[in-house]
Amino acid sequence: MRLACLLGVLCLVAAPAMAAPVTYVFDVVSGGIDLETTLGNAESGIVGTFAITIYQSDCHINASDTLLLADAALVNTDPMKIGIPQLATVTLNVGSAAFLDFASEVGHIGPGGVAAVQSDIYVEVTAIVTGVFNTTFSTKTWAGTLLPFTVTVNTSAMRSDALTANLAITFPYEIGVGDISQTITLDLIVDVVGTAHVVPDPAFGGLTALGLGAAGAWLRRRR
Repeated sequence: MRLACLLGVLCLVAAPAMAAPVTYVFDVVSGGIDLETTLGNAESGIVGTFAITIYQSDCHINASDTLLLADAALVNTDPMKIGIPQLATVTLNVGSAAFLDFASEVGHIGPGGVAAVQSDIYVEVTAIVTGVFNTTFSTKTWAGTLLPFTVTVNTSAMRSDALTANLAITFPYEIGVGDISQTITLDLIVDVVGTAHVVPDPAFGGLTALGLGAAGAWLRRRR
């Protein structure tokens, strides 16, 4: 009877721990940045990490669970160049386009693990202009508005499983080139896939060990 009472208490204590928000850090395994402008397009690979906090109802990730974009450290791996005919070339060198933080609203995971999330994003962009004139444009700023993100996660992920997430966003950026009275509109389109390892909940693990210890003691007494 005592064992049953103890296990009942453990279950009640374990339930809130299992329902707590879990932040997953995803290592980028594929994807890229597509730089689309009024003057042409360029592409680059992308490396880094991004984080998502998921409010899970149990050990699984389910449709109707909620999430927040938590953090980012994403940079381009290749130079991206756009030419202004007969005038100049705009270059974003390796690491010159960095996505470093989110200010996210809550998103709901829908069928198939797809969630639409509204979030501001913090970026650092440096663009070098060379040609008939030479200058550097640099900004470190929040977008200043909520942008639409599409996030896809594999649902029903158990603890110790590998979790995969896809993150897609378009960040608009403008460069005003006073020398030619022209504004260049840049759309940095990011589409990345990352993986994270779902680790056991330390609190739940400790409670499990306590429960097993109690069961062992009870069996020894029965002998």
